[in-house]
Amino acid sequence: MSIIDKKGKLFGKLNIIDLIAVILIVAVVALLGYKLTSNQGGGLAGEGQPVVYTVKIRNVDQRIYDFIQDEVDKGPCQLTASNEMLDAYVTKVEATPAEDTTFTVKEDRNLNLTTLVEAGAGTYDLVFTIEGSVKDNLTSELGSQEIRVGKTHIVKTTTFELENGVILSCERLETEAAQ
Repeated sequence: MSIIDKKGKLFGKLNIIDLIAVILIVAVVALLGYKLTSNQGGGLAGEGQPVVYTVKIRNVDQRIYDFIQDEVDKGPCQLTASNEMLDAYVTKVEATPAEDTTFTVKEDRNLNLTTLVEAGAGTYDLVFTIEGSVKDNLTSELGSQEIRVGKTHIVKTTTFELENGVILSCERLETEAAQ
């Protein structure tokens, strides 16, 4: 018995073209399985590059600032996004009195409404210091938000949430493995 018979079949049962198709399907399935099960770090930064950044939020009421300061005094406040705890913490909050003649934009996403409101006396501009880890230096995402100077940012923890912040500074720290 020969390996390929007169009809072009291997061992009299399998066509050469069918064999090539089966080999390709097995290779694609193996590659897909490898990609799904491999545990490689993402992007240029690798897994968990440390970052420290500051976010300024304007015209915060005195009572809200007092509450936030009490929370931060208890210890770092962990950030959340999409019902998940992030590898990032508010470690410090600083307040300066807001100017009396400033205006703030208030958004109601439910009504799709944006209004301009004059900020009253007694409000504060807060600067949050946040320490965390981004998984990919290219996208610089922490949760669902990009960490880039000038971008708007929501500071959200399990106990407070403030919108319309602006990232003022961002410092990427060297990882221990790179040192």
